[in-house]
Amino acid sequence: MSSHLTPLEVCERLVAPLKELGKIAGQNEKAAYAWRNGSQWRDPGDLPPRANRKMLKFCRRHDIPLTAEHLIWGASIEEVHALLDQMRAQGLAKLPGLNKLAAE
Repeated sequence: MSSHLTPLEVCERLVAPLKELGKIAGQNEKAAYAWRNGSQWRDPGDLPPRANRKMLKFCRRHDIPLTAEHLIWGASIEEVHALLDQMRAQGLAKLPGLNKLAAE
């Protein structure tokens, strides 16, 4: 397993499970599953541009430390774990992404 996460994997860990990511992006609950696969316009694990914008807006509203760089380049698992620790310290542990990581 690679220690570098795709943008979608970063979102799964910091924001919410796939089912919720689609809804956050203003699409149906299955939309995010398709983002695992590439298309003519994006690589596997990349989100569509509109989804990126909605994801950033959602994260700003909920104090989730997702950045535009995460949505372009992804992040190392170590960086994501550090951000999750920071979120727990700030009392954001009720977020679905943190609950998913705790189950891993």
